[in-house]
Amino acid sequence: MVCSLAVLESRVMFETKFYTYWADADPAGIVFFPHFFRYVEQAEEELFRASGANRQALLEEHRVWMPRVEAFSKFLRPIRVNEAIRVRLNPQFKGEKTIRYEFEIVEDVTSETIAEGYVTVVCVDAAGFKATAIPEAIRAVLRN
Repeated sequence: MVCSLAVLESRVMFETKFYTYWADADPAGIVFFPHFFRYVEQAEEELFRASGANRQALLEEHRVWMPRVEAFSKFLRPIRVNEAIRVRLNPQFKGEKTIRYEFEIVEDVTSETIAEGYVTVVCVDAAGFKATAIPEAIRAVLRN
């Protein structure tokens, strides 16, 4: 999957555009549902990239990981192969250790909602995998 565009829509909402590919779809040309979450993950990566930050370098520098602990999606209609979509992310801090990425996947031209949901992420120290505060450098990327 190639990202074609990444823009900051507002201070709290990030939006990026993707195209779907044959490899994403089943024989009927419908994108397999787990790929919806991959698009959300790729949007998160683009959010860091658009802010000029390298997510992996930040994680390594602060010796933390950001595992996913919960994921939910309501699928409103299928995504077809070769369709242009936009993923909107709205990172919400839930205390010192948790981020909830609320997302919406929309059709590119009409902005029709295709799916919506959230992914919850907890910051853990890399050595012991225990919950820890999200480093300020990562918080700053997600706030801007």
